[in-house]
Amino acid sequence: MGGKAIIETYEEKKAQVHSFNLTSDLFAGKVFEDLEACQELCQILMQDFGLRLKDVKTQYVIRNLESHSVQLDILAETVTGDIICTELQMYSEPAPFRRIRYYTSCVDVGILEKGTEYDELPVVTVLYITKTDFIGGGKGFYQTVRKLQGSGRTVGVGVDNGIHERFFNLRYPTSDERINELLRYLKDSDPHYQTEYFPRIVERVRFYKHQEKGVNEMCEITDRIRQEGRVEGKIEGKIEVVLELLEEVGKIPARIVQRISRETDLAVLSRWIRCAASASSIAEFEAKM
Repeated sequence: MGGKAIIETYEEKKAQVHSFNLTSDLFAGKVFEDLEACQELCQILMQDFGLRLKDVKTQYVIRNLESHSVQLDILAETVTGDIICTELQMYSEPAPFRRIRYYTSCVDVGILEKGTEYDELPVVTVLYITKTDFIGGGKGFYQTVRKLQGSGRTVGVGVDNGIHERFFNLRYPTSDERINELLRYLKDSDPHYQTEYFPRIVERVRFYKHQEKGVNEMCEITDRIRQEGRVEGKIEGKIEVVLELLEEVGKIPARIVQRISRETDLAVLSRWIRCAASASSIAEFEAKM
């Protein structure tokens, strides 16, 4: 009976992981943290089969203490030092072009060391994959081309700023069958799939969906994320309560809003809730912080 229970538990885990696909940040992060799998992804989407990667990081956070930090789904560096950012955006984004602008600026700031000349900045390519055709042209692939007004010169002819953006969506096909097959696979992620174009990606999917070690690893990660999500939810809830209580006694200075919003200790936030509830002014609350 004990053995049967273990098998059932494993089968339940396997069924849970089987529903994952490569449009999920979590699952894609595990599959593409493998250098060879990420290299297949970049080679196909950039249509450059001589491209070689030196390093890859998934769910990579670039922290900015003065403004918004960003988390990149996949950040890869080529052997020549170029940077490739791959973003899987399956939900509606109100300002995708502005988002990409901010992301690339954070990458530049994170890379450019003091004393480095601007011409030493690497080429940064963004591979932006969406569920729908948010551009609205009825195509599966778009790319930016920069022109100097009145000159007729395009990017690559003297106006290349080193930022390249390639947009893909899962709704329409592209003119390249390799890209089409890869994009279909992102949606389906069948562990039994066979292909000559991206065998390592399929191998990684098979590992996490069918091999016991991979299945257990994925389930441990999802369980931990759920737990962290519950804690994060509690933190956000307490922050909201503190700010709501303070709004009742006066205008909250930006410095206090920032300090409260950045706090992650539940015990501290609970104490601040009590202080905010009893305070008759913002100054009184600040004195008790």
